[in-house]
Amino acid sequence: MKPRIAIMSRKGGVGKTSTAIHFAAHLAYQGQHTLLIDGDDRGYASTWARQGGMPFEVDGVGGLMRVGEYDAVVIDSQADPSEAEITTLGRNVSQIVLPAVPEAQAVSGLAQTVGVLDRAGVPRERLAVLLTMDTRVGTATREAREALEGLGLRVLGQTIRDTVAFRHASGQGVLVHRVGNTTGKMAWLDYETALRELLA
Repeated sequence: MKPRIAIMSRKGGVGKTSTAIHFAAHLAYQGQHTLLIDGDDRGYASTWARQGGMPFEVDGVGGLMRVGEYDAVVIDSQADPSEAEITTLGRNVSQIVLPAVPEAQAVSGLAQTVGVLDRAGVPRERLAVLLTMDTRVGTATREAREALEGLGLRVLGQTIRDTVAFRHASGQGVLVHRVGNTTGKMAWLDYETALRELLA
């Protein structure tokens, strides 16, 4: 099945657009003709990619009419999508990635999104939680993982490290490994591993 991946969150600041950009880039570097659909009114993905040099194409929601022309499609969904939007996306993609930061509030908000998908009859096996902004210290990430798995959710083993490199990358219109620091390159590899795990 061709990858049709929606990145979805009802909470801002969880790395939704960073995830969409970097998943699309990794799919493109695998040789897949890839489209990133910027479904967010704020257009963060389009702004990030506008300077050029991205290995994938970017379009707005109008691009949904052309998904059949691509090997892989990644959708950066609307910020705080409505129940109707969650339902429509959930029924029409092969995978839904729910990025979440490892904190109690994020877990609670994510559970609401999952409830909408459950009511829409979207199979749980299409869902995967990706823990982002992982500081790699303390117990917050482990506790968030346990709480999410306790809800019966699949939580990817790979987390995405917290690094200022993402802010530099978006400001420069480049992928995170091109920022020129070690943590940016490591964050790039985090996304590579997470995508491989998602598609396995």
